[in-house]
Amino acid sequence: MLPEQHDILFSFLSIMFAVFGIYVFANVIQHCREKGGLNVPLWGGIFGALAIVCFMMTVHMFGLVQRDQLLFFFSTYLWTILFLLFVWGVFFKSNKIERQSSPIIRAFFFYTTISVLLAGYTNWLPQQRSDPPPKEAAVVGDMTMEEFAEMGRVIIFGAKQVAGQKAIGKGQCPLCHTFDPGDHMGRCPNLFGVEKRSHDRIKEDRYATSPIAIGEVEPAAGIVKGKWDEIPEEYRRQNGPDELIGEDYIRESVMCPTCYVVEKFGKANDTKSPMPIIVKPPISLSRIEVNAVIAYLQSKDTPGEFAQVTVPLPQDDAGNTGGAVVEEDSGGDEERPVFVTGNEDIQTMINTLGCPLCHTIPGIEGAVGELGPRLHEKINAPKRIKDPNYKGKATNTKEYVRESILCPGCYVVFNEEAGESFPDGLMPTTFSEQLSVQAIDKLVDFISQTEPPAGS
Repeated sequence: MLPEQHDILFSFLSIMFAVFGIYVFANVIQHCREKGGLNVPLWGGIFGALAIVCFMMTVHMFGLVQRDQLLFFFSTYLWTILFLLFVWGVFFKSNKIERQSSPIIRAFFFYTTISVLLAGYTNWLPQQRSDPPPKEAAVVGDMTMEEFAEMGRVIIFGAKQVAGQKAIGKGQCPLCHTFDPGDHMGRCPNLFGVEKRSHDRIKEDRYATSPIAIGEVEPAAGIVKGKWDEIPEEYRRQNGPDELIGEDYIRESVMCPTCYVVEKFGKANDTKSPMPIIVKPPISLSRIEVNAVIAYLQSKDTPGEFAQVTVPLPQDDAGNTGGAVVEEDSGGDEERPVFVTGNEDIQTMINTLGCPLCHTIPGIEGAVGELGPRLHEKINAPKRIKDPNYKGKATNTKEYVRESILCPGCYVVFNEEAGESFPDGLMPTTFSEQLSVQAIDKLVDFISQTEPPAGS
């Protein structure tokens, strides 16, 4: 079960409680009709009201997430059913119906019968394994530029968007960037108009020298700045003029973010970009995926027009458009969103969730992100729980870490280096949909033990 979804067992029990309330009401009405002299309006009203209460509680249960379901079930619903049984017993006793089976026995047989029928039905159904589908090679085929740009959009935003949630795809771009005109709420530059700006950037004096000069190697990325023909071969531009063009700037920006840092969006006086290198883990976009992203960025501001797109369509080994082989999961992103089962090793789990993009995490290779707090929670969590500004419900480190994952806005950490809080809303709120109970427990256990390296 997912931490923020319904619990199947207790959802089923709540339905049974509602049905049981109706059963008790019908039983009381039956006895009132068979036995003369009973106050039918009184007893019918009492048990009718209790049946309605049970029904309303069941409806309420389905509006809760798993954790709240369990709390409501044991704190309220269970006691309501026990009260119903007590009143039913009072009805039997006060009206001298003791010779018949007692309410507690009737309730036992009711739930036993329902459970046996359910177990029998589920075992009668054909059983199927639900293993994840294997990876397979999908042939691009006769792809149009519109389809190629759409592939880039899916890499950025994902195939589906859930109302009220930030749409985030494999590229993780919306974690920091905005894409609409006038929207400057992102931690990194707004990418509206990036196609036009890409041509202007390469002509700027600042591009030629800051933070490194054209022809110099950026150490983290291993890219030679301003040299399109010295990009790693598997990512290199395949055609076009020998001089730099807008496509080269966009490609360089995603493969070497620190080659050019937009003013006021960098660290250390705009000499270092906080953006990860998306061709390296945990994102690791392929050449075709990088080209698809570029195609989308070059065309997104002019819907339906693709004349400004300079990247080529995928080609096979013979140079024919279409037929390029792309590794992807069967079913695609539209059918299978990112989900972590907990069977993965901790490095894989954290990379899959994209945590290294924003956080520095001891013990995780490549996790040197600086957009969010350093995860030194063995030391930090106890301090933050005692912070007067802390309004969460955690009482220990593991509870704090769990709360931070499932409810990142419950407490926003203050960035002492910048003199302001880290941006609220930057961290996704969808991890509850991406993690199994086993996965979140494993993640909480690991992060709860993280601390600064010795000597730091």
